[in-house]
Order: sequence, then structure tokens, then C-alpha cells
Amino acid sequence: MAHHDQKIQTMIDDTLHTLGGGAPATSPEHGVNLVEDWIAIVRTNVNTQWVAEPLAKLRDALDSNNIREVERVMRDLAGQTEDLANNAAEGQNKQELRNLATAIRDFAQGMAK
Repeated sequence: MAHHDQKIQTMIDDTLHTLGGGAPATSPEHGVNLVEDWIAIVRTNVNTQWVAEPLAKLRDALDSNNIREVERVMRDLAGQTEDLANNAAEGQNKQELRNLATAIRDFAQGMAK
């Protein structure tokens, strides 16, 4: 389990770093790869498997270069990530998930400009 927790922490850190660079610094291909890694992770836990569907929508929007859909799905995903954080037990990446939700939301807002 420690390896799985470390993988999640690494993914959160990588995602925060990627989103922190802003839309111009991130390629759609990099986004697709990152989202596919997240899909693999969320599928390993019964409590997060439902997140695979919106992540797949994001991957498909990135793959088709549909910027408006990417923005919309990211806004939805930010809310869902915030819900995950609010429902997580203390110590289960609660604050990191909140930070991730904020980063996703900020990135989506940057795309709208």
C-alpha cells in the first residue's frame, strides 16, 4: 500500500507542476498521457473508480483538441476532485486533493481567456 500511496503523491505533484505551468506550457499529448496515468490509478480503488469516466472524457477532448470541451470537463473535474477531498479521511491526501482541485479550476479558467 505504501507504494500505491507514493504513486498517488507523485501523480499529484506531477499534475500540480504541469498545471502550474499554464496552458501554453502544456501540450495536449502530455495532457493525454497524464490523464491516462490518472485513469490507471483511480481504477485501482473501488472508491475512486467512478472518476475514470470524467477522466476519459477529458482524455478524449484533449485527443481531439476540443479546447472548449477540455475547459468544461476540467471545471467539472475540479468540482469532483473537491468532493473527493471533502469526503476523504484525514491523511488521505485531503489537502493535496484540495490543492489539485484549485489547480484544475485555475487552469480551466486560464483556458477561457
